[in-house]
Amino acid sequence: MIRNIIKFVVILVVAGAVIGGGVAALYGVFKGDIERRELAIKEEAIRAVCPPGATADFDHPILVEEPDPKGGPPVKVPVYVALSAEGQALAIIAQGEAQGYSSLVKVMVGARPKDFAVIRVVVLAQQETPGLGATVAETRSTWTLWEKLFGSPGPEQRINAFLDQFQGKRVEEFPQVHAITAATITSNATKRAVEQALERIRKAAEKKGTGAGANE
Repeated sequence: MIRNIIKFVVILVVAGAVIGGGVAALYGVFKGDIERRELAIKEEAIRAVCPPGATADFDHPILVEEPDPKGGPPVKVPVYVALSAEGQALAIIAQGEAQGYSSLVKVMVGARPKDFAVIRVVVLAQQETPGLGATVAETRSTWTLWEKLFGSPGPEQRINAFLDQFQGKRVEEFPQVHAITAATITSNATKRAVEQALERIRKAAEKKGTGAGANE
């Protein structure tokens, strides 16, 4: 009996090692593709929060230093500036994240350099409850079915009733942002993630002299 138990345990250990090694090997093979996909998603989100007529400067991010949450050396977080054709800073853009109900809610935030009011928020990643917290990332078209079938005189826009509340607001005005019904935890996590992004934006503006109080 004991011999059978030991044999079973050994088989489990070996099987676990083989499976773990296989997963690690697969990750190694696809690591480059995964990183490229994540970078593409991030850059698309940065473009999405840029104001009209602005282009994000991906080549010269402002590096904001923060403590490592795991206790390691300080980490440097990239913050991006969106410029007009004349080189004027129209927005400062940063990522933020916070723990939601069942996952990290990651957002990208664009803010005005003068007063750090939000221009736009988009969700980068989340794995919240479908139909509840997951709606934080869902958008709907402004076009009616008729306009989708036969065309519309204006461009299609995507709206999110929760995220759109952040537009034009500074962090001290976030209590005015109403939570998603039955998804308060996810809503509050999104608020904290936006607040983290705005704090990074503020630090980057102070570092480069592009924010509130800078010479115009």
